[in-house]
Amino acid sequence: MENNDNTSAGAETVSSQNTQVTTGETTETLASLEEELLSIDELLKLNSEDYPEFEEDANHKGMKPLHHWMEHMPEDVRKHVANMRASYTKKTQDIAQQRKELEQLKQELLSQKSLAVNNPMIEQMKQYADTQNDLYTEAGMQAEIKKQAALMLQEMMKPAQQQIQLEQRQMELQRFKAEHPDLTSDELKKPIAQMLMERPELKLEDAYYIVKSKVETAKAIHAQEEAKRIKQERKETFQKTSSGKSVSPSGTPQFKSAWEAFQYHKNISK
Repeated sequence: MENNDNTSAGAETVSSQNTQVTTGETTETLASLEEELLSIDELLKLNSEDYPEFEEDANHKGMKPLHHWMEHMPEDVRKHVANMRASYTKKTQDIAQQRKELEQLKQELLSQKSLAVNNPMIEQMKQYADTQNDLYTEAGMQAEIKKQAALMLQEMMKPAQQQIQLEQRQMELQRFKAEHPDLTSDELKKPIAQMLMERPELKLEDAYYIVKSKVETAKAIHAQEEAKRIKQERKETFQKTSSGKSVSPSGTPQFKSAWEAFQYHKNISK
């Protein structure tokens, strides 16, 4: 019985050791696999010493599009690309959330600053600054003291108020630029800058809407004129073709009859 017990105990020990070994190997294998999964962080660590193409200011051109290579690259490589894409997406989402939280924090701090500078007590003190007091009476002297204190307070708070107004304006501009990314496009940026130089009383928002309206109107007029030109050209071509003249403007084929020309232009206009 003792032998059987010892045998059983030994078997359990061996089994336990095997389990530990197996678990250890599995853990090492999983860790090894995790290390092999290329993330965006690992990709950023690569440089030209690892691969000559990985220069700091790399801007390679002339390659075949990525989707072409995606069809031909091995499955493992596609998985690496998929992991990097997922890692990049997560990081951009995290950054966007951090920016949102930072923006909220800045707005809260700015609101607290504004409340500290423009609180009701300070506003109440301003009424003393415009009073005319009789310095020959006790009440007039007390009122004059309050007036001078109010004037001093206004001078002390003026820089802080100006700074808050500046910060509020900067936040408004940042928000406006984020909501209107075409503000920095080539067709709007220079005209807006020129308009602000010529009319400094305008805000950036006003200049943006004025310039954009002009650009959109010019585009619409150009499109109308181009449509009229094409219509007139087709009309003249049809008239010349129907009168027996063989012409071929703008790549229009020659026709044997007016009916053939009519069918051609009819199909184009559909």
